[in-house]
Amino acid sequence: MKTSKIFTIILLSGLSLTGCTADFEETNTNPNAPEMVSANLLTATATSEIARTLTSEGYSDGNTLIQLMAKNNFPGFGQFEWGDQGLWNFFYEILPEVTDILEISRAEETKNSTYEGIALTLRALCYANLTDLYANVPYTEAITGKTDAVFTPKYDDQETVYNGVLQDLVDADAALALNQTITGSSGDVMFDGDASKWRKLANSLRLRYLLRISKQRDVSAQMQAIVSAGNYIMTNDDNATLTFSGTSNTDSWPESTGRIGGFDEKSLCTTGLEYLTRFNDPRLDIWFDRNSNGEYVGIPIGLNQDNARAYDDANSPSRLDVELFYFSRTEAEAYIIKSSEVNFILAEAAERGFISGDAETFYNEGIRQSMKYWGITDDAVIDAYLAQTSVAYDGSIELLMTQKTLALWNVDYQGWFDYRRTGLPALEAGPDNENQGLYPVRFLYPSSEQTLNEINYKAAVEAIGGDNINSKGWWETGTRY
Repeated sequence: MKTSKIFTIILLSGLSLTGCTADFEETNTNPNAPEMVSANLLTATATSEIARTLTSEGYSDGNTLIQLMAKNNFPGFGQFEWGDQGLWNFFYEILPEVTDILEISRAEETKNSTYEGIALTLRALCYANLTDLYANVPYTEAITGKTDAVFTPKYDDQETVYNGVLQDLVDADAALALNQTITGSSGDVMFDGDASKWRKLANSLRLRYLLRISKQRDVSAQMQAIVSAGNYIMTNDDNATLTFSGTSNTDSWPESTGRIGGFDEKSLCTTGLEYLTRFNDPRLDIWFDRNSNGEYVGIPIGLNQDNARAYDDANSPSRLDVELFYFSRTEAEAYIIKSSEVNFILAEAAERGFISGDAETFYNEGIRQSMKYWGITDDAVIDAYLAQTSVAYDGSIELLMTQKTLALWNVDYQGWFDYRRTGLPALEAGPDNENQGLYPVRFLYPSSEQTLNEINYKAAVEAIGGDNINSKGWWETGTRY
């Protein structure tokens, strides 16, 4: 992620690829450099960076917020000791590249509906994450420095952002349905230019976001239409995943490129251990190693530095599986959304009566797809798991959300967003938390916004009820269930 002060100022004010004056632009053009980067190169960069960054965030912090993992060293994040946290800079720096793909895809000489659908899908993904993480964010005036000279964009309310996100995904579906071929190298590191798979991704994201706003709106007709059409991710074969080549640090599982000391700071959380042992879950052995005593031991979330180190010394909590998550550059993948999550979305939608279909069937398939993704391929083993009293579906939203939480391992902050919407599975702040015992519901706006975009920042803060980690967003405060 770029950290140059000048570059951050430019991007956060909505400026992309612009010059100060016409004379400057004319006299500083390199005749040996291309005027426009091709769509395939931009697609390769944007797709890989988004997938890689989302998964890395999920691994380190998303898993902590849903208490599958905790830190035994530098545990401040789990104490909710938050400052400039999250993905604000990343998304507002990658969005100009996504916008360029979209513009190229619509230009007469380079028109291509598949690239258009890809760009719309990525744009929706970026803005959905931004508003889910921060609430009100720059949207309608964001990334308009080049076209409209807006360098201090206003913040839009979350409902406006979601209207745009969902419309982008509808438009992406229409563009990708044309199934236009991309000639030559597509630059598509996930689906190699396969429009039908991008279409399934767009509709799967739409299912995710429709369910997210379902406390505010009746989304039944829209969700049912997607399910009836059948163009969404149903099996692991269609997962939106990125397999690392391992040829460089950039093309490797991020954790494998760091120091072993940093890796060893992450441990199994006591909450996650309770879930996994309650269900007799084989994923425990895949994600974590036993400690030196041959046991699985967790560490509570939210301990301060001294207490975390003392607990670690006394109990030796289980570290993450070192072969999978550190020594291999290629075994662990990056991903945006997988079939397991989609099936759990449909299970909840069916249970709440939003769509037709059997909630238990979707629930079982969500578990089955997650197990198979993580290498548990024996159907008899999965059938035995599903038959356990603790696992067998009983219509409980809490059971469904607990199993979904496990399936969301490493999937950015989706488990935290689900918790904020449903309150399930129930999570409690740790004993040394810095938030008065409250579980946070958003990240703070970057401090740079207070100086670079002060007027709009203050208006946004007033609109959401304060720039603190307890100010709820629009979709959390609905009353439909």
